[in-house]
Amino acid sequence: MMKTLALSAIGFYQRHLSPYKGFCCAYCAYTGNASCSVLGARAIRRYGVWDGFGVLLRRLRKCGIAFRRYAPPVPPAPPRLLTRKNQGGFCDVPCDCSFDVPAPSSDTCESASDCLDAKDCWDSWKKSSQRQEEEERIHIPPPSERRNVGT
Repeated sequence: MMKTLALSAIGFYQRHLSPYKGFCCAYCAYTGNASCSVLGARAIRRYGVWDGFGVLLRRLRKCGIAFRRYAPPVPPAPPRLLTRKNQGGFCDVPCDCSFDVPAPSSDTCESASDCLDAKDCWDSWKKSSQRQEEEERIHIPPPSERRNVGT
């Protein structure tokens, strides 16, 4: 029951959604191997739902890494004109900082650390840099040469 449901979901994706994105994922486009949906369907047929889903998750992770490594760079957005409408006088804080600290005795903060919890910002940056280092260690095979069959 679960196997047929998973295979029909993959089939629906391949028939109706994949044509809109070019029939191939980033891993397939770079290496020339089977796409993630083809590999997922094959793994679920061969190993069952849970083990096949594990194989598919590992491939999807590699596919995301291949996309981040080898995707063409996105051109920067054109700068927005500064108008009175989009300048509310507020400063953007670069990450989610908690403001649940008790207010100091005076009306103004004595330092920025009284108002902001910089540990959240540091942890977020540290996790993203660790994730990037882990992704650099993951091997993505080089593009395979496609052989002309029948010629």
